[in-house]
Amino acid sequence: MAEPTSIETVEEFDSFVAKHKYVVVDFWAEWCPPCKAMAPMFANLSKSHGREGQLAFAKIDVDKTPEVAKKYGITAMPSFLFLHDFGKADGIDVPQDGKIAGGGTFMDNGKLKMIRGADPRNLTAVASELGRRVKEAADTAA
Repeated sequence: MAEPTSIETVEEFDSFVAKHKYVVVDFWAEWCPPCKAMAPMFANLSKSHGREGQLAFAKIDVDKTPEVAKKYGITAMPSFLFLHDFGKADGIDVPQDGKIAGGGTFMDNGKLKMIRGADPRNLTAVASELGRRVKEAADTAA
């Protein structure tokens, strides 16, 4: 797939998530050095794991689109939010095998909602797992 999609309005965001089974959203800011440090890796994850309609990556500048950040309780940058079921539910099931270290925010149902901070290991582990799932589903369907 391509570079992450830059989202600038709530309407764009809603439309984007409605088109993909899984969405990984990078909430960032121009003034945030860790955000800038994570940007190339996030782009690489999008290129290597993104699959149209299945797994997509988006970037939201919190200063330009604060409504989306507020809706999901984003208070620190960078934060990486995980949505599934075409935006109908937030959080994803991930194996509890120790691959997600500090920085993961889990919901009451045990699903991973987001990763806060610039730890590439956590983000890479989750993106790789989602990429594996969508590839496996595509292979099974073929």
